[in-house]
Amino acid sequence: MLQKTIIQGRLDFGKQRAFDKALKMYRHRLENYYKTEILFKEEETLFNSEDLSLVIERNVTQTTDKYWKNTIDILSYLAQFAVAGKICAWMLEEGNILDYHLIEPDSDKMVVRHFQKGRQLVDKSGKEEDAIKALDKAIKKYNKHSQAYERRGHLNYHLKNTEEALHDFSKSIHLDYTNADAYYGRGHVYLRQKSYEKAIEDFESTAKYAIALQPIYWKARLHLAECYMRVNKYDKAEFNLKLFTNRDFNKENPNYAERSRAFAKYGETLIALEKYDEAAKALDQAIEESNTDSEDKRLAERLRTRGWAKYKAGRKGYLSDWKKAVKLGDKKAESWLLEYA
Repeated sequence: MLQKTIIQGRLDFGKQRAFDKALKMYRHRLENYYKTEILFKEEETLFNSEDLSLVIERNVTQTTDKYWKNTIDILSYLAQFAVAGKICAWMLEEGNILDYHLIEPDSDKMVVRHFQKGRQLVDKSGKEEDAIKALDKAIKKYNKHSQAYERRGHLNYHLKNTEEALHDFSKSIHLDYTNADAYYGRGHVYLRQKSYEKAIEDFESTAKYAIALQPIYWKARLHLAECYMRVNKYDKAEFNLKLFTNRDFNKENPNYAERSRAFAKYGETLIALEKYDEAAKALDQAIEESNTDSEDKRLAERLRTRGWAKYKAGRKGYLSDWKKAVKLGDKKAESWLLEYA
């Protein structure tokens, strides 16, 4: 039985000796273990002798379970010779993930150990400096480590070292132009600098090099919409918000918690496009999914905005929305009540 598979990524071997060893073992295993029963049988489609890497541009195909397992096995084996990089692989059935593998270097090489230590410390409060030191060591050992630059950029961004973060993310992208995480991080730097057009370019690249199975793809879509709103390109904001709000996220997906905000932004965008009935419906969803215990101010804004959409659409209920917003402390709704009631 055939299943859809998606595989993409790269492994960097760093030294000619390691590259040659990986290529030799690939040939040996292909001949003695797998014969032709793997997805990548032509070594020239995998190995790049110029930069000593193994590269898989996004590969989407239908294959059997045996071919899938053999391919994952040989890629995982080759990863032990690498010093950097990662390969992501999905097997799907009707859009549902049947199997997923993240293949990365895992060896006693110092560059690998330094990177793993730094990555583990990245999101631990109070360990930021330790994480940076570990990532510094990984970069010193292998100065083409795209993931190490990206993770260090993430740390610098959160430490408000904006110029350092911009340098790290840009360096990461230079080393691996398919690194979606690096584009996403640099997009946030540009957002902080209010360089919305540059942020748009990077969030577009994030969506291009990520896939819809990854949470970062949808995070980028939401940020894209907000940037397009900032530059008054509401038609493009509408496109991205429609995609996001039509997506069915499960509760484990980090984008699940963003649905209320996305529907609110969608409502605002539709009002700007004078699609008032659709705007009211989007804001219905935003309000339904609002956390009324902790978002009174946001709820008030959404009630006020929905009231405006209803008013412009010639529908009833706008006064009720504004009154509820006033009870939550919204001054603008209070002025509208006085003006339009």
